[in-house]
Amino acid sequence: MKDRTKSILSAAVRDFIRTGIPVTSERLFEAYDFGIKPAMIRRELNDLAAAGYFYQVHPSGGRLPTNRAYRFVVGELLAETDSSTVRKKETQLLAREFLHGERSAFIEEIAEYLNLFGVGYEFPRDALYESGLWSLIDRLEVEAKREILRVVEDIELLPERLGGSQSWLREGDAWPHVFVGESPVTKSEHLSVIAGRFCSPKDGAGRGFLLLTIGPKRMDYRKTISLFRELRRSCEKEHSSIV
Repeated sequence: MKDRTKSILSAAVRDFIRTGIPVTSERLFEAYDFGIKPAMIRRELNDLAAAGYFYQVHPSGGRLPTNRAYRFVVGELLAETDSSTVRKKETQLLAREFLHGERSAFIEEIAEYLNLFGVGYEFPRDALYESGLWSLIDRLEVEAKREILRVVEDIELLPERLGGSQSWLREGDAWPHVFVGESPVTKSEHLSVIAGRFCSPKDGAGRGFLLLTIGPKRMDYRKTISLFRELRRSCEKEHSSIV
């Protein structure tokens, strides 16, 4: 993919996440400087749609990102190292809550800060903490009642899917993990899941804490990924000072 095409794809998806306005060449031309005219932007969007990055509900309407487009932007964010979008003081307070406070209070604060559904899972003791389900339901961009019910039913299966042998949540260091659409813990195509694994002195050997934030695919991935990274740094720093 050419650099200009990547820039148009990234800008289009990020603009849609921020505004919810379907992507058009005219809007991109007015909001961004790609150095080309609207007709050329439209051609790029057509090519991206043919490659599976956008789709149209109505032929005359704007384009909407596909899972592939969201994953492209997530990949860009995971490759970045800057965490300036989060307030480090707030992150440090959250880290202290995680290390020294009640896990249920920690999850409530995470859910409120991100305006997403927050889930905490302690393994191997299978303790589950949840907060913010109605915030998730309120933000879902679905109109049919049956689709909302399916999402709720999907969420209700979290304890079963988190329990047992889940190697993906115990192994590797490439955290956070980001899933757009179906994930190891959700099956709904309407959701995205960001997962981070953390440890504290009270966890002990072989124990850990999995933090999940679950929301609509049109969520603020940058803010959430940055928070997870800063939270892990803060926890590691405080952990080392305690040890």
